[in-house]
Amino acid sequence: MNFVAAILYAVCTSSLVAMVLAAARGGLNSAIAAAALGCGLLVMSLALWQGRNPSAPRRAPSTPEWLAIIAFALVSLRIFLWVVTVKGDDIKVLSPNNLGDFSLHLTYVRYLASGVPFWPDNPIFTGGKLTYPIGIDLFHSLLPLVGMDVFRGFIWMGIIGAALTGAALWRWGRGFALFGFLANGGLAGFLIFSTGKLADFQGELPWKSFALALFATQRGLLFALPAGLLLLSSWRTRFFAGQAEDWRLPFWGELLLYASLPLFHFHTFLFLSALLGVWFVFQAPARRGLALLVGSAFVPATVLVFLITGGLKGGSLLGGKAGWMWDDTTFLDWCQIHLGNGSPTVAAITFWPVNFGILPLLVVMLIVALSRQGGSQWARLVVIPSLAIFIICCFVKFAPWAWDNTKLMIWSYLAILPFVWTELLVRWPAWARCFIVGMLFFSGFISTLGGIDASFTGYPIALRSELDGVAKAVHDIPVTDRFAGAPTYNHPLLLNGRKMVLGYLGHVDSHGLAWQEPAGKLDSLMNGEDGWRELADELGARYLFWGRYEDEKYKDSPQPWRLTTRMVASGDWGAIFDLHTPPTTPTRLPAMNE
Repeated sequence: MNFVAAILYAVCTSSLVAMVLAAARGGLNSAIAAAALGCGLLVMSLALWQGRNPSAPRRAPSTPEWLAIIAFALVSLRIFLWVVTVKGDDIKVLSPNNLGDFSLHLTYVRYLASGVPFWPDNPIFTGGKLTYPIGIDLFHSLLPLVGMDVFRGFIWMGIIGAALTGAALWRWGRGFALFGFLANGGLAGFLIFSTGKLADFQGELPWKSFALALFATQRGLLFALPAGLLLLSSWRTRFFAGQAEDWRLPFWGELLLYASLPLFHFHTFLFLSALLGVWFVFQAPARRGLALLVGSAFVPATVLVFLITGGLKGGSLLGGKAGWMWDDTTFLDWCQIHLGNGSPTVAAITFWPVNFGILPLLVVMLIVALSRQGGSQWARLVVIPSLAIFIICCFVKFAPWAWDNTKLMIWSYLAILPFVWTELLVRWPAWARCFIVGMLFFSGFISTLGGIDASFTGYPIALRSELDGVAKAVHDIPVTDRFAGAPTYNHPLLLNGRKMVLGYLGHVDSHGLAWQEPAGKLDSLMNGEDGWRELADELGARYLFWGRYEDEKYKDSPQPWRLTTRMVASGDWGAIFDLHTPPTTPTRLPAMNE
């Protein structure tokens, strides 16, 4: 585990140093990237040399646990070796869940690597600062600056992040937690017996496969999952004396990982902070150590939270939503197709067993067992607050889109899961354990396998020739200038790391940003309505891009800028117009579809 922790130290150190140096200089460059990565390697070397608290020998994996390890390795390799493929002119992603997310992360990586001033403007929303935990993308942006291909960076970071996560899951809950991460689910996967087909049966349900819907898409989890799990394992020893687990991180390592978490994954930081608060109240012997850790992390963590929320005003996040997503139209449609009745009443009754299977029953039995048997203080102070957070997520939205609560709920699931085994199932007969484990994990594992079908080659997101052409066209345009264009997730400007008035509205909305008014003004601008120049100025757009997405969305636009502004570049990909400069020779160019 010391090696896993050392790699995590290197990643967060490199990201933090890069952020500080970029803020001092005004942006990233190759020298800053090399210096930041060098600092990360130095901290990693010091951590390995220190070799604090080597672990005591642990029980070797059993046969089922070896099967869980192999399954996790194979699924991870399938997800990340093919997370992005470039074949000929096509750039593809493996999962449909990753169409928008991969594009957004590619935007951030190239945007940060372009040398924009820190703290950066938001590349997908005009008039505001970037409100997103950019830690993993910031680290990734250092790699192209020292010579690594940006697409290979996605692959290698995915593989290494998966290996770190697997090791941390093993430390936290051994094979049960490792396989449970791959196989979260309810009852939908049993449809394989009626359909005779292997598919991601949970893809249309709110409680989706973690491996497909979160691990492959939410890149911050590549750092946050192993970091959070190692912190929990370490805190088990540090704050709960007498536990069998004897391994722990050095204090400075815990502080570094915990304080830097907001930069990588705010929901993980929020979950762990809630646990620390509960422990401070109920675990009196640990109060001094808890106060020291939280007090030391308060200033740096607060600064990072301030930055990723745009000064605590990045957008409206909290809201009420009783029942989580039981009334989501997609789930109602699922009920209509598979149950023959899509009424709200049927949806409310079937939502929990369809999504979670027997897990709620096992958690109730676990709570009873901890109460009756006087379970360990450690178990109670992890299970009960984790369950409370999960229940709160079923009534309160922590993001505009209720599904984003999954980023918190995954932590409740992972925190509770090992105790389902150690405090409950391990006491049952072998035949009962086998049956329950099968019922608990069958659906989720089938759905995960169905989502990584080996015969599938991926979903296209872009043409390399188009990205290269646009990259060449904008090369001499300052990286601080913003473009008007169609708001889509895979716009060639965004995939080249350039600022647009609006990116994909699904992303903008999920970040809690007030996009409706800018979107209306952008439509008026792109449709060439009266006052379009003034609208461009209001939106901060110096340039206007017209390509295939604009032709599709604004097909009836008269495009008055073609006669009244200077065209700075054109090609098979489209044309770019400088809205502040009149044309040298007025020319009416044919539209893309003429």
